[in-house]
Amino acid sequence: MDYRNLARQHLKAAEEQLKKEKDQCLKYAALELRMAMEAITYDRAAAYKDEFPPKEYETWQPKKVMNILLEIDPMTDKNSSIAFGLEEQKGVPAPKMTSLGKEIVLNLSTLKKHYDALGSFLHVQTLKNVRLGKTVNYNKLRNRCRDIVNYISEVLSSPVFNCTIGMFSTIECLECKNPIRKRIPHGETSIVAECYECKATYTVLKEEGGKRWEPNTHNVECANKSCNQKFDVWQHELRAGVSWKCPQCKGQNIFVLAIDHKEMPNKASQPTPESGAAEL
Repeated sequence: MDYRNLARQHLKAAEEQLKKEKDQCLKYAALELRMAMEAITYDRAAAYKDEFPPKEYETWQPKKVMNILLEIDPMTDKNSSIAFGLEEQKGVPAPKMTSLGKEIVLNLSTLKKHYDALGSFLHVQTLKNVRLGKTVNYNKLRNRCRDIVNYISEVLSSPVFNCTIGMFSTIECLECKNPIRKRIPHGETSIVAECYECKATYTVLKEEGGKRWEPNTHNVECANKSCNQKFDVWQHELRAGVSWKCPQCKGQNIFVLAIDHKEMPNKASQPTPESGAAEL
């Protein structure tokens, strides 16, 4: 799906509705603009497809999608520019840089400001609003739609887009051999990575010599008291019902929920002020 081109189509349709200068056409312009914002957000998400959790693929609300992207990359909704140049000295920025252009992105604050506001005009007025005498402010809606058109036009006319430059670390999952690729945010020294295939998690440590992946496992003993076998269990497996066969005693180990009961002292047997105990 070419979401960026789809966004252009919805933007064009919204502009055509606005040109009619009819209040009745504004709801159609609002609908087209909402769909344009959705398409732009999905286009952004597609650029992070290797990092986007599969369980979130069905999320369609653009604000929720953007929140997921911000967890992946805190800079994903920030405008940026790209330039290149030849270093004269290693590690020192090039004295002359050539710009490739600036990217204007549809950020979370703009989505929060406009997306739901437009949606409120796509429904029949509630009984409460009718009772309070509230009417649709078409001038306000028209101005909002025009502001969004201008903003989206800037986003779609960016000479560069969906820049996802970052620092990454990759490993083959120790459990299922699936490759895991994790972005290391700037300034972070430790971050959790998850294998989307088997749910195994790792702590990625940024060190002076590179990146180190530590599996999030717990060493547990076989529940058979006469067996001293130990196992490494993944963090996500520490839940009731998970079981495994001990290679040493051939018994079955199962994680279960349990309640431990302890006898409490009888209050009647406690010393009282009359028996000589000091009263607090």
